[in-house]
Amino acid sequence: MDPTRRIVSDGAVAIEGSRIVAVGKTEEIESFFQADKIIDAAGKLVMPGLVDTHVHNSQQLGRGLCDGCDLPVHLFERLYGYEQQLSEEDAYWAAINCQLEMIRAGTTCFVDPGNYFPDQMARAIGESGMRGVIARIAFDVHSTPMGELSSHLRRETADEALGHAEAAVRRLDGLHDGRVRTWFGLRVLAVCSDDLIRRAKARADDLGVGLALHASESRDEVVAARVKFGMHDLERMDVLGALGPNLLVIHMGWASPREIALCVRHDIKVSCSPSAGYRLGMGSMEFGRFPEMLELGVSVSLGSDSAMSSNFVDVVRQMNLAAGGAKSQRLDPSVLPPETAIEMATLHGARCALWSDEIGSLEPGKRADIAIFDTRKPEWQPVLNPIANLVFAARGGADTVVCNGEVLMENGLVLTIDEERALLESQTRGRRIARESGLGAKVMPKWPVE
Repeated sequence: MDPTRRIVSDGAVAIEGSRIVAVGKTEEIESFFQADKIIDAAGKLVMPGLVDTHVHNSQQLGRGLCDGCDLPVHLFERLYGYEQQLSEEDAYWAAINCQLEMIRAGTTCFVDPGNYFPDQMARAIGESGMRGVIARIAFDVHSTPMGELSSHLRRETADEALGHAEAAVRRLDGLHDGRVRTWFGLRVLAVCSDDLIRRAKARADDLGVGLALHASESRDEVVAARVKFGMHDLERMDVLGALGPNLLVIHMGWASPREIALCVRHDIKVSCSPSAGYRLGMGSMEFGRFPEMLELGVSVSLGSDSAMSSNFVDVVRQMNLAAGGAKSQRLDPSVLPPETAIEMATLHGARCALWSDEIGSLEPGKRADIAIFDTRKPEWQPVLNPIANLVFAARGGADTVVCNGEVLMENGLVLTIDEERALLESQTRGRRIARESGLGAKVMPKWPVE
C-alpha cells in the first residue's frame, strides 16, 4: 500500500521496536537484518493492519438486541434501554470482547465515536495492544422529531457534556505509548444544540484532535433534520462554521449533493458502514454515493458500527459488502474494484483516523501494524489475484496480527487477551443486561424452543 501499490512476492518486513525499517524481497531483507524473532508467513498474505473507523465498543454485550426493528425503535427503545443497564465493568468487558473480535478480523486500529466510559475503553486498549480513537459522547437535546429520549437516561447541558468530553481528551489522549487518541464525539446532530456543535468543533481545533459524529444516516434522520432545521446535517454544520479536515462523519448514506460538495471543499472524512445499512434497512448502500465521493477525492473508509447495529465487527466482510453494494446499485461490476475496497480499509482508514502519518501502509518509518491472512484454505484457492480473493472470497479472520511492533495474535492464538474468560464474561453480562432491560424477550426465536 505504498504510493506505487507494490505487491511483493516472496517478501519480508523487518521491524525494530514499534516501527517498520524495511520492506522488500526476503533474500534482500535477510542479507541486511538478523532477526531476534521470525514470523513464518509462507503461503500467507501480509498487509497493513486494517482500520475500522466506526466501532461502538461499549455495545458489544447487546448483540442481537436490536434485530428486526426500525431505526427509531432501535435507538429510543433498544439501544438506550441497553445503555441504562450498562455499568463501568460491563463497558470494560464489552470493549475487551469487541477488541478481541477485531483482532481476530485483522483490525489493528479503530475509531469509537464515543460513549460514557472512555476510561474503560482506554483500559481495554492498554491490555489488548490495539490502537484506537475514543471519545466521551456529548449531546444536550432530549427531544427530536424521531422520538423522545427516556427520562431515565443521563441528561446534560452543553456545558456539562462539553466539560466531560474535554476532560477525557486531556486525561486520556496519548496513553499507552500513544496507542490511545481521544477526540470529541457528538451522538447525532438531532440531539445537539447549535451551541454544543460550535463549541465542540472549536475545542477540537484548539486541542488538535478530531471530532466524530453520525450524519445523514437514514431517511428518517434526514427528514427529521429538514423538518426541524430546514437543511441536512452537514449543511447545518456549514452554517455554524463547524466543518474542517478533522471532522469524521459516519454513515452519510443519505448525503445531499451539497453535502458531498462540502466534503470535497473541507476535506471532511467519511466512514461508510455497509453492514449496518443492510441490517437496519437504511438504504444507505442503495441510495448512497460512496463511489462518487471516492472519485472526487474524499477519504471514504469502512466501519463495522457495532454488535447491536451490524451484529459483527469485521472489516474484511465490510470490504465485500461495500464492493458488492456499489456494483449492484450501479448495475456495473467494474464499480468499486477490490483495490479500492482495500484502500478504504487501510489508507483511507488511516486518513479518517487522522493517523496516516504513522499507519495505513507497509513502509519504512511507519508503525508496525500488520495483518497476516493464511491463503492455504479452500476458499482462497487458487490464489491468482490475492487482492480479489481477500475482498470477494475470504471469510475474514486473520492468522497473525501485529500492532505497534507487538504480536497480538500468532497462528490464530490471541496472546494479549484471556479469550476464555472474555467470552464467559460477555455471555454472563450480556444475558443479565438482556434480562434486566426486558429486551431479551423481544428478540427470542419465532420458532418454538424446547
